[in-house]
Amino acid sequence: MKKIFLFILTLITLSCNNHENHEISKEYKTLNIYAVDIFLNDDFYENIIPLFTDIFKCEINITKFSNELSMLETAISKKDSTEIDLLFGIDNTLLFLAEQDSLFIQYESNNINDIHQDLIFDKENRISPVCYSNIAFNYNSYVISNPPITFGEMQDGKFKDQIILTDPRTSSVGRAMLFWSIVAFGRNGYSHFWRSIKDNVFNIYENHNDAYNAYLAGEAPMILGMETTPMYHTQHDNIDKFKSTIPKEGGFKLIQGVGILNSSKQKYLARKFVDFLLSKEFQELIPYEMWMMPVSKKIELPVEYEILQQISKDYTNDLSLRQTRWQYEEWISKWKKIMLK
Repeated sequence: MKKIFLFILTLITLSCNNHENHEISKEYKTLNIYAVDIFLNDDFYENIIPLFTDIFKCEINITKFSNELSMLETAISKKDSTEIDLLFGIDNTLLFLAEQDSLFIQYESNNINDIHQDLIFDKENRISPVCYSNIAFNYNSYVISNPPITFGEMQDGKFKDQIILTDPRTSSVGRAMLFWSIVAFGRNGYSHFWRSIKDNVFNIYENHNDAYNAYLAGEAPMILGMETTPMYHTQHDNIDKFKSTIPKEGGFKLIQGVGILNSSKQKYLARKFVDFLLSKEFQELIPYEMWMMPVSKKIELPVEYEILQQISKDYTNDLSLRQTRWQYEEWISKWKKIMLK
């Protein structure tokens, strides 16, 4: 793997013009990255970061966040500071907030043409997609032999107290579920859906890590999550009891991306890091190291991923930024009244 990364990073370095090479070699620089935990496994630190820093003669300083919203809010509060260069893990459910504060520069990566067009959720190229997964309901197949395959079945009383959810105010997965329900059922219908599944909800957690730990502990057999998560248990733990189901009515993608801060003093390094994340060589590792789907059209997925469900309709891009900005607080308020009273 190190040879692969050395090869691609060498190509990136050779593609720089003389002025940029001279600029980057003047002194040892630091790239400051805010990132969510989902990206920060051991291989990322041990195999990926050192290769980038060795080639570009720099350091990378990563500040970790448990969720995307707290990362974004911190960046907004420091938007005039030069201490942040990149946000790594900002997703499509937060674009309506991120674009309001002019946080990010526009950057069209050298690898942008390799990305599936429907995954480019920011048409202004301020946030570049890196990986994605369909939102799904993961379940323990040893406990649930016949999972719900429609939203209607999910409302069945036989699933009483069996579903773990995350709060859309604090969790991107929870926010994606709220958006999903709005586009699937409409402005009036989505509230009926939430009322119908309320009795089947075991608990609602602030963040996905706490929710998933409860799921693994067997507190409830079904959890709102990402379709690709069971692949982690298959590949990493050699356990095949965890499965996923997506209602037949259609699906919604959670797309994780990266953006360069306007206030960054290391924009050259930051651009190269974005190019690096979208390179074929990095994208090839996503199914194995992040257990999500790569955004690059050049990647052939592992055989294990071929069993993933094909969604009948994709609702991901059905909410406009304008509509989300104007109605988000209304949606959250209505969700709170239904689910938290």
